Parts: sequence; structure tokens; C-alpha cells
Amino acid sequence: MGPVEALELALGKEIEARDLYENFIARFPQTKEIFTFLMNEEEKHKQLIEKKIVELES
Repeated sequence: MGPVEALELALGKEIEARDLYENFIARFPQTKEIFTFLMNEEEKHKQLIEKKIVELES
């Protein structure tokens, strides 16, 4: 597995985590604040990984 493949795998995990937190927000509205924070953190990670993938593919 090369670096781009590893980053693509990590990217998938970030997306899964973000989606999980989004689901928790819908299911457990009383936890919205913490899961919104976590969802936003995963989105930041996703963007960083996507940027690195573009850099490596250039």
C-alpha cells in the first residue's frame, strides 16, 4: 500500500466517523453540542487528508 492509498483509507474512516456523529445528533438531540464539535473535527481532518492526497498526486 502506497501513501495515497493509505490516505484514502484514512479519509474513508474520517467520513465514517463524521457520519456517525451526525447520526448521533439526530438520534440524541441532548448531545448535539459535543457531537457537533466532534463532527466538525472530523471534517477538518477530512479536508487535511484530501489536501495531502492532492499534493501527493501532483
